[in-house]
Amino acid sequence: MFKEGDFVLLIDRKQRKYIIELKKDTFSSFHFGKVQHNDIIGKNPSFIESSCGEKLFVLKLTTKDFVLYKLKRKSQIIYPKDVGQILVLGDIFNAKSILECGCGSGALTIWLLNAKKDETKLVSIDCREDMVELAKKNVEMYFKKPIEEIKNFVLETKKLEEVDFEENSFDRIILDVTEPWLYLDKVNKILCCYGIFICWLPTVLQVFNLIDEVEKKYPEN
Repeated sequence: MFKEGDFVLLIDRKQRKYIIELKKDTFSSFHFGKVQHNDIIGKNPSFIESSCGEKLFVLKLTTKDFVLYKLKRKSQIIYPKDVGQILVLGDIFNAKSILECGCGSGALTIWLLNAKKDETKLVSIDCREDMVELAKKNVEMYFKKPIEEIKNFVLETKKLEEVDFEENSFDRIILDVTEPWLYLDKVNKILCCYGIFICWLPTVLQVFNLIDEVEKKYPEN
C-alpha cells in the first residue's frame, strides 16, 4: 500500500515512465493532465485516471528504476547488468566487510547497501568531494533518512593510496577507477587472504593492463 513519501512509477499507454514522490494534498502535472497524490496514497498498485481522462498504471518504484531514472549523476554509473555480476561474483551477500573505491554518484553503493547483511560494514570512498556529496544525497533520497542513520556504512572523501586501513581489513574490495593496477600493493595489504577483489573496467585494454600487472607482480599465483 502506498504511503506519503513513497516514490511511485507511473506508466502511460505509450509505456512512458514518470516518477513522483507522494505528498498529501498535492498533485503532479503532465502533458496528459494532473494526478492527485491523495488518489494514490493508501492504495495498492493499480490504474489511476488523470484530470484529462488518461489512464496510468501506478507501481512502487524499484531500485532499478530509481537508479536509472531518478538518481542524479555527474559521471557514468554502473548499470544493473554489471551490478548483477558484481553482487554474484563478489558474493556480497556473505561479505563481512566491503571497501568500495570510486563511489561516483552512488549507484553501486545503493545496490551494495541493499545486498549486504545488516552487520556487514561497507566503506565507500572517492577522491572527489563533489562526487561524495552527490552520492550522499542520492543514498539519503533512496533510503529516506540521514546517512548517519544507516548502520555500518561509512562514506568519505579519500584517496585509496592515502587511507590507513589495517592489514586484512576487508574481505571484499571493489575498485571503480581508471587504473586499478596502480593500487595492487595497497589491495594486497588490506584484503584478507580469503577475500575477493573486483574491478569494474569499461574497456578491454584496461582489462588486459590489469591482468598483465597482476601476473607481473604475483607470478607465483
